[in-house]
Amino acid sequence: MKTAEDSQSENIKIDIWFIGTLIITFFRVMLGAWMIVNGINHLLPMWGFANVYPQPLGTLHLSNVMLVSMIETGMFDYVKVAELVVGLCLVFNRFVPLALVIAMPLSLVVFYNSIALNLRFERIFSFYMAVWCTYMNVVLLLAYIKSYMPMLKFKTPVGKLCDLRLLKNIFKSEDASAKD
Repeated sequence: MKTAEDSQSENIKIDIWFIGTLIITFFRVMLGAWMIVNGINHLLPMWGFANVYPQPLGTLHLSNVMLVSMIETGMFDYVKVAELVVGLCLVFNRFVPLALVIAMPLSLVVFYNSIALNLRFERIFSFYMAVWCTYMNVVLLLAYIKSYMPMLKFKTPVGKLCDLRLLKNIFKSEDASAKD
């Protein structure tokens, strides 16, 4: 006869796949939310609103030069729009593999600026968000590796004009594609 303790231990099973899915989902939403906040914060003044927080311009000279140059040339506007679009894709779980590829250079520049240009190497293993955006991006890229495998062929033939008909499939989910 089973005791109450035995039946409780049977019910408490740790499903590693479920925990991994939770972590990946948390990383996806967290990275997306962080990018949305940063993108909107920069774009608010263009729409006549005040920033939520002032744009940091770097603690040290090289960081300041990089950020001010990007702002003065207008490149920063494109970066922030890209952050906003990527963030929306990640939060709403749409075009995630593409969004992660677009996010990687953004994440690396944030990482480089925060760590190398500001000489804050002690933050590499901290929970500083500018560092974690890169770590989460790498983990998410690995989690979606299946989506990148077709691109990672050593030698690939050039497509044909008729391949454009495949564009109709971009809004189909993987589940719907499996049924066809």
